[in-house]
Amino acid sequence: MQTFEFKLKPQNGMIKLPPHFQQWDDKQVRIILLIEEIESPVQTQKDRYAFDAISLKTKGFRFNREEANER
Repeated sequence: MQTFEFKLKPQNGMIKLPPHFQQWDDKQVRIILLIEEIESPVQTQKDRYAFDAISLKTKGFRFNREEANER
């Protein structure tokens, strides 16, 4: 099996083969689609430090080392 890679944008749900692949018309081919992901947005300062304001009341809570390390 031969493999080739090229980039294109489908038009109306159709993928048009580049001219140098036209000899493959009416032949069975296997198509694998890979979508190029858009870069994720940059994290803002607010997003990075969203958990800084969490506080827990631990008064009356009994800490047990063995229980905490139990798997």
